[in-house]
Amino acid sequence: MRAVPRAILARQPEATVKRLLVIDNGIWEDIYRPTEHWTSVAGCDHEAVRPPLGGFPDDAAIGRATHVVVTGSEASINGDDEWILRVCDLVRDLAARRVPILGSCFGHQLVVRALSGKEFVRASPTPEFGWVEVERCPEADADPLLAALPSPFHCFSAHFDEVSPLPDGWIRLARSGRCENAAVRRREGPVWGVQHHPEIDFENARVLMEGEMARMPPEACERMLAAMQPEPRDSGVLAALVAAFLRT
Repeated sequence: MRAVPRAILARQPEATVKRLLVIDNGIWEDIYRPTEHWTSVAGCDHEAVRPPLGGFPDDAAIGRATHVVVTGSEASINGDDEWILRVCDLVRDLAARRVPILGSCFGHQLVVRALSGKEFVRASPTPEFGWVEVERCPEADADPLLAALPSPFHCFSAHFDEVSPLPDGWIRLARSGRCENAAVRRREGPVWGVQHHPEIDFENARVLMEGEMARMPPEACERMLAAMQPEPRDSGVLAALVAAFLRT
């Protein structure tokens, strides 16, 4: 049998190296640290930037990234802050390069806004807070990410905004009782969005909710409490979701 050339053997490990870029949209680090949560199960090199504080990746960081997570945020996707518009531009650039992208909560809404338009995100008439039950759609059976998760599964949720209506070119993969587009995938290119927060456990959820309520105006607190689900229940899907994402 002919020997494999040494040069080919030397290149093979590089093709398997994963490097995760986290677009961390968190604003109040004392109550919400999404980079810490997402990378805790990644098992690969990572770097992070925080656009709300002026941090954006340079060309070298973008070039190193094999996968990108766009996190949640205390901000509203309906805002037009400069950093939100710049993250939209960044997502369009990454999608054009066909880098796999996974958005969560605000990040889920942002990838849809960036790639399809602001008219497809809105303030939700039925916000969700607490642990919610998410049910996979039949289309998820063949999806590289959602097929790795049980159905139904439970995870933490905290959102006043949502993706609606679902734009052309996207596939609905999961729904919850109050959110029709709980998980979606773009038909063109490896881009996913999940409305909920699989990265948040019970203790981190308590810290986040208490911190947000201490900063919110009273009417927002009342809306949050009215939308709160009564029973904490977590299926622990983060590790399976991230592992499936990194395999794409």
